[in-house]
Amino acid sequence: MEFIEIKDFYQIYKDMQVQFPPEELKPYEHLKSIVSESYKIYQVIENIPVGYIILFQTEEFIFIDYIAIYQEFHSKGFGGKILDSLKQHFNKKGCFLEVEKPDPENINTLRRIKFYEKNGAKKLNINYIYPNCHGGLPMDLYYISFNKQKTTLIETKNFITSLFACIHSDIKNYQNFLDKIFG
Repeated sequence: MEFIEIKDFYQIYKDMQVQFPPEELKPYEHLKSIVSESYKIYQVIENIPVGYIILFQTEEFIFIDYIAIYQEFHSKGFGGKILDSLKQHFNKKGCFLEVEKPDPENINTLRRIKFYEKNGAKKLNINYIYPNCHGGLPMDLYYISFNKQKTTLIETKNFITSLFACIHSDIKNYQNFLDKIFG
């Protein structure tokens, strides 16, 4: 499995509009503006493109902002392969990701949580809020260890603070969300 960094991601963004709820989707122009050394967009290749991953990284951790498998490749094991490949591709302590709250009336929320947990994700005991222009979206923050080391609260806070400064720079009051999350 290969991760090919791409700059032209308009087709990926069109897929994102189908696969992600609008309240979780950053505007296309904002995504373009934050692509940098620490925020990258990758096409995931297994002989042919099967999906994509958009992530933020620091020296120690990565954060999966978006991960998706193209519709025609759903339920073929590619999601697990991508998560597994991250450990080899990125030499980091671990990976953070936001996951929607479980909703028994929406079976897909339960399916996604089960998928991440099956792949080693552990829910952190943090009242996480995804900053958006609608006042924020309560979500759960998960962590996948790449080397069997847990993250500390201080490491998590420092990482999320760096993350928000990069990817939520379009939300004028993103600092207020950090205050609500970490007190």
